[in-house]
Amino acid sequence: MCTGGLLITSRSLLWFLVTLIACMTLFGAIVLPKWLIGPEVIQIRNEEGNFTVLRHPSVGIYNRCKRMGRIEYNCGNFDLNGLLTDSTVFPVPWKFTMTLMCVGTMLLGLTLVSTLVTCCRLHSVYGFSMHKLLCIFQGVSAMLVLCGYLVYPLAWDAPRVRTLCGPDSEAYSPADCTLGVSIYLGAAGVLLTFLSTVLSRKAEAAYYSSKAQRRVIDGQVLVCVM
Repeated sequence: MCTGGLLITSRSLLWFLVTLIACMTLFGAIVLPKWLIGPEVIQIRNEEGNFTVLRHPSVGIYNRCKRMGRIEYNCGNFDLNGLLTDSTVFPVPWKFTMTLMCVGTMLLGLTLVSTLVTCCRLHSVYGFSMHKLLCIFQGVSAMLVLCGYLVYPLAWDAPRVRTLCGPDSEAYSPADCTLGVSIYLGAAGVLLTFLSTVLSRKAEAAYYSSKAQRRVIDGQVLVCVM
């Protein structure tokens, strides 16, 4: 509960929205098994045989989709023992990707909640600016997800990937595979995370603007500044 009132600026609202979208895109990149799309086409007929759905095998960070039997298409996890899963099944670079991107996304999620606290006119913690503190945390989050994202292609020469993409697959060269939607979600999430770091400084400038502070001094409980 905000006992001291609310101070909302257009920049702080933009900061919150960008951080929220960054969290959502990074979460989507982590959980969707669509980082690499294999060249094989899997035809799946419905029970009545009226139409055929075309699918492609694919792989994510810790999960995959592939043909099971003659016509079944199955998606599931291969990290059955988490980070302790055998490296031939769950490549070491992907374990780093999983760890770094999850930690970075969780840290970004914490800053997302904390942006709401700044609207309650809590501008410092132990004398340190909340906006600067969140800027640092978001910068660390951005570096973590970036490192995790860049490490992922190092495992493209693993047996699992060569089975999917062909024997010529190697680090940063997926041979016959194409890049899936998760790759682009991850890239967008990384860029948005860095953008949210920049916007935190813009939100701080708007928070301490003369227009906003004058209305706070006047005793207004709800202050909205464009």
